[in-house]
Amino acid sequence: MLAEFRLTWRQAVVRGLRWGGLGSGAAVVIAGVLPGHREFHDLAWVAVLAPLPLGVLCGTADRLRARVRLDDAGLRGRAYGPYAFVAWPRVVDVRAERRHGHTVVAVYLGDGAPLRLYAPYDGGPLDRDPRFEQKLLLICQVWEAHRHGSSREPETRPLS
Repeated sequence: MLAEFRLTWRQAVVRGLRWGGLGSGAAVVIAGVLPGHREFHDLAWVAVLAPLPLGVLCGTADRLRARVRLDDAGLRGRAYGPYAFVAWPRVVDVRAERRHGHTVVAVYLGDGAPLRLYAPYDGGPLDRDPRFEQKLLLICQVWEAHRHGSSREPETRPLS
């Protein structure tokens, strides 16, 4: 393995806080819709604050699950499904793109389809990756060094 990329800890925590904030917002909406039971309103603060630590735990788990590995054969990526493998000769371009408020690494394949990597990415002020440019440059350098290295037909397949 030449390199491995994951979400930074800060990105994972911020992502988890966003998920937790959405859960807290849903709890507030549900509490506002339910009829006024005194017992529920006394414990409403628990319903509002409980999703925040749960969201942080989910963000941490997301950091551990999602990763991108570079090796001599190609690129292996995992987000929410099984690992996907792309051989270097199949990649025709690597570049940074803006998607949904983030700058992500997009790997363009021979058929024109982009594969947007889950990590690394650079987000807004809270989930910025200060080393994003270095990571992008490393991915480009590894691709340049290995893209003409195989004489057999490249393939993309899920890994077990």
